[in-house]
Amino acid sequence: MKVYKLDLLVKGPLFVGSGMELLKKEYYYDRVNKKIIIPDIMKMYSDLEKLKLQQEYESYLLNENRKSLGEWFLDKRIKEEQIESWTKYKLDCADAIFEKGKTMQIMQCVKDAYGLPYIPGSSLKGMLRTILLAYNIHNNKADYSRAKREIYSALEEREKRKKVMRSLLQKETKSLEQQCFNKLTRTRKKYESQNDIMSGIIVSDSIPVALEDLTLCQKLECNTEGNVKRLNLLRECIKPETKLEFMLTIDESICKYTIEYIMDAIKYFSENVYNCFIKKYPNTDLPTKNTVWLGGGAGYVSKTVVYNLFDRDAVDVVSEIFKGIGVNNNHKHFKDVRLGVSPHILKLTQYKGKRYQFGMCQISISAI
Repeated sequence: MKVYKLDLLVKGPLFVGSGMELLKKEYYYDRVNKKIIIPDIMKMYSDLEKLKLQQEYESYLLNENRKSLGEWFLDKRIKEEQIESWTKYKLDCADAIFEKGKTMQIMQCVKDAYGLPYIPGSSLKGMLRTILLAYNIHNNKADYSRAKREIYSALEEREKRKKVMRSLLQKETKSLEQQCFNKLTRTRKKYESQNDIMSGIIVSDSIPVALEDLTLCQKLECNTEGNVKRLNLLRECIKPETKLEFMLTIDESICKYTIEYIMDAIKYFSENVYNCFIKKYPNTDLPTKNTVWLGGGAGYVSKTVVYNLFDRDAVDVVSEIFKGIGVNNNHKHFKDVRLGVSPHILKLTQYKGKRYQFGMCQISISAI
């Protein structure tokens, strides 16, 4: 066993979701200070009970009332000092645009048992798994010719299979991973997970960060001409320049990957993501050699190996994956080949007036 310290320096707001969402009746928007207040529900309800407003509050929650929580507070003449006393935590939202009359849902980040944000080790390991698979494909092109044929065949049969995007090519992707990682002989059946060499890589959860390290980011979509569209979707994100600390353990009796090999794979992957995708968009810079993309909004190219597998044909393949298979035709993926990039939208956000790619981080690994 070899143990290492793995650090992630957040460069673009980082979102790993808990699956929970806050609706307009569950948060208070402080327009003056550009803050979102997440109330402590139990404390707030207890005080509303003392104010003899608990029944009206329950009715407000249960009925199809279009008012936000802030508007309800205003109707009930609840003072700012009282609202402030219910605060569980606050989020800066100066870069998000709240249009009157539009509902903004807030996707919450994952938090530990004490309510502090952290990044699960499983998320980081999944990211490393994609990067190592991409690097193996890059170094052993001929070994994956059969996999390419299977994916082409799957695309031709898409009308028959009618699979939604999330499950598209699931079998073919799993086959790629088994070919790369299932090198052990713990069981007779090679495809079983017990034979996966990645079981020799163990990544801890990150050390939790403070609630003050969170900010609220609005999802933006940028096309190849540089035009940006704002979406009514907000995410609790870890702020840029926040440092996340993990422990990385490699069991060398199972997994032969060295830290040098992993860092070479990261360098290759970041360059490939830039050359095949990011540089197609205006005002984007070449990332550093230790750049990775993690979490929600990081984008299709950073989470898949299609561009590594198909090289020059990748745009055609990716556009075929998106076209008409569980993806809204409004996204116009028929334009992708002409534009020379697929998907043809770069997901961005804004923090302190500057635009960032979601989930961009710099990684470093050192021996302990």
